[in-house]
Amino acid sequence: MSKKEDFKKFISNNPEFIDYVRNNKVSWQSLYELYDLYGEDKSIWNKYISNNMDNINLKGLLNTLKNINIDSLEENISSIQKAVSIIEELTTKKEEEQVKENKEDINKIYGE
Repeated sequence: MSKKEDFKKFISNNPEFIDYVRNNKVSWQSLYELYDLYGEDKSIWNKYISNNMDNINLKGLLNTLKNINIDSLEENISSIQKAVSIIEELTTKKEEEQVKENKEDINKIYGE
């Protein structure tokens, strides 16, 4: 693969660079020259990748939070709480039955 093809693949794996070029913060030529000199060395690309990724993650998180329906969330939590309480109830009954059976077994052994 040629250096140019490697660069295209690198850019396609890191689409953050497209925003930098579109916002006139850097040119494709400058990015290619950096790539030609340093390759994919992360220390060179951190200023382009990490800062922008933080913004993308924050935007994604905010968009997700905006789309949460609070009423639906409360209903789901309520359903989960009911399910947990039913499981607790069943487990407690099962444990009580086992304790009762163990006492009966002990009484049979010792003749009480």
